[in-house]
This record gives sequence, structure tokens and C-alpha cells, in this order.
Amino acid sequence: MKKQQVAKLAVGIGLLIFFIKLAAYLISGSVALLSDALESIVNIVASIMMLASIRVAMMPADADHRYGHQRAENISCLVEGILIVIAAVLILLASAGRLLDPQPFTSIGLALMVSLVATALNGGMSFLLLRSSKQNGSIALEGDAKHLLSDVISSVGIVIGLFLAEMTGWYVLDPIMALIVAILLLRMAYSVLAKTCRDLMDHSCPESEAIIESVLNEHGGFLQYHDLKTRRVGYNVYAEMHVCVPAQTTMAEAHDLTESLEKALLQKIPGIVVSIHMETEKECLLPSQP
Repeated sequence: MKKQQVAKLAVGIGLLIFFIKLAAYLISGSVALLSDALESIVNIVASIMMLASIRVAMMPADADHRYGHQRAENISCLVEGILIVIAAVLILLASAGRLLDPQPFTSIGLALMVSLVATALNGGMSFLLLRSSKQNGSIALEGDAKHLLSDVISSVGIVIGLFLAEMTGWYVLDPIMALIVAILLLRMAYSVLAKTCRDLMDHSCPESEAIIESVLNEHGGFLQYHDLKTRRVGYNVYAEMHVCVPAQTTMAEAHDLTESLEKALLQKIPGIVVSIHMETEKECLLPSQP
């Protein structure tokens, strides 16, 4: 399934899940289920952002964006992280009052069944997004998949907590579970924002660099390499390096070596964009310029 099709499906499923969770809250009056419904609003907005970012990222390079528009997916993940923080704050506010004045539930059995249906839909959508992200190479799809997966985990925790509250009569477990969900959301937001900020700041890719160095060491055909640099844009790794060749190397030989290295790297890191600067052995002895 194509990226845009999966993204559209995620928006539609997100709307359906929100109304199911809202119904569960209205049936039971549980603040924990309300927090779950509020989180679904974040999921919907995040899915819409994901769809928009994918459309922008797929646009070809133009006069104003020579390197393309792939960073749109990174921006989408950044906004998603901020939305998760907002959802956590709303949940904290909603649960604060109930923590001091816990209320009994109404029709909790039916509400939990309805909530489990929504959780199952979320789990299926998360699996589909994660599989599609690997097939299509989309960081936006991957981010949304992990977001939904955390939603599944928190929803299961809420269901367990509400079941225990109903069985024991300790209704304070309801706002406590809502607070736990808020903490899980803040932790997830930190993870999303930290990773996105690293990519936006052109953080190096240590794992990719290790693979690149392994390929270069095995390949041969040159004297040495230096100044290896990597960064990630969207789901693609960008790498540049300087490769030293003997002074008698011809332009044709240097061109063939460059193409051979690029093919070898693409086999190990699909989608990598490589920039190789060829230098003679005399140039390699010169100090690097800042």
C-alpha cells in the first residue's frame, strides 16, 4: 500500500476510534477513558499532519529547494511531539479534580468492551503503519506507528486499572491511571522530540558510519579516505567523504571507482545519498581546511 493511502486510512481510523472512545467515556463517566479519548484527538491531528508532510516530502526538488522537501516529515514529527505534550497537560488537568474527589462508574462493563474495540483497531493500524514505513521508507509513518502503539499500551493499562477499581471499589484508581497515561505520554513526547531535533540539527548517524567504513575498508581501489560525514533527512542517510587515489589515476578510473563505491554503499544502506570527493595522494597530505 502506498504511503498516501496508508496515511489517509490512518486519519479515517483515527476519527472512528475517537468516537468509540468518547462513547466509552459517556457510558462510564471515567476520567481515564476521557484521557484516552483526548489522546485520540492528538492521534487524528498527528495523522493529518503526517498525510500533509508525506505529500510535501514527495514533491520533487525545485529552484528554491535544491535538495528536495524530505524535511517536511521531520517537521511533522516535531509538531506531533508538541501535540503529545499538550494532550498530556490536558489529561493532567482533567484528572487533578477527580484525584481528590473520585466518583463511581456507570455501566463500566460496557464501556470497557467499547474501549477494547478501539484498542484493537489502534493496534491493527499501528502494525499496518509500521510495515508500510519499512516498505516505503517514511519516517512520518514510522513516527505515527510508534505513537499509536504507545496509545495501545496506555489503553490496555487504563482498562486493567478501571477493572481493578470496579472490583475493589477504589475509584481513586481511575484518576491515578489517567496520571500514569499522562506520564507515559510525556515520556513518549520526549523520545519523539529528541529524535526529531537530532535529525533537524544534522546529527551524525553512527550506525550508518560504521557500515560505510566497513564497505570502504573491504572495497579497496584507493589509498585512504577521510572526513567522513553523515546526516539524516527524512528516512534517507546523506554521506560525504574524501577518497585519496594515486596521482596517475585518470578521470575515467576515478569516475568508475566513484560509481563502484556508490553501488556498494547502496546495497548496504538503501536510499543513501553519497557525495565522494576524489583527491590525489599529494592533496591528501595537505591539512584539512575549516
